[in-house]
Amino acid sequence: MAEEHLPELPREFEMYLDKPYGGLFGDNVQTKIIEEVVADPYRDYRPKYFEEMTGARAPTVRKALANLTNLGLLEKDISDIQHPVYRLNLKAKKIIALTFLSYASIDDRDGTECMDTAILDYYLKVLRHKVQPLAVATMAQYECNGRIWTDKFFAGEGQQYGENVILASGQA
Repeated sequence: MAEEHLPELPREFEMYLDKPYGGLFGDNVQTKIIEEVVADPYRDYRPKYFEEMTGARAPTVRKALANLTNLGLLEKDISDIQHPVYRLNLKAKKIIALTFLSYASIDDRDGTECMDTAILDYYLKVLRHKVQPLAVATMAQYECNGRIWTDKFFAGEGQQYGENVILASGQA
């Protein structure tokens, strides 16, 4: 099997290698937990995993998990009281923002456009239907020699429309 050659990390970034979000929030247990759950959002986590991952003692991990649960970032499943399970609250806007921030850290470090791609994906999947007009319409009425003509134009989703149209959006 051929050995994989990875590019070397510039020396100025070595200090941030093991620090979540490029060292922006420091290097504490809660920040490490946030980084881990944002990186793998569909996994179930137990406190023991975070103890091993962070090297912190059980009370410190429990305190961080309780705080993150109170902030709405994590959800706690206590169907087994002795071994609770924590999941990321995927509906929390803070999680979406932290995900964008994690991509921004990568972009700043590597010169990539991961955050831009993630924001565009979020817009297309979540926001677009909330802000895009449902329909575009215009109407003009002309009067000549006592006769009235009415011109109407309507474009639904995916259709092109010209300039000088009146935009109206609403809920169906």
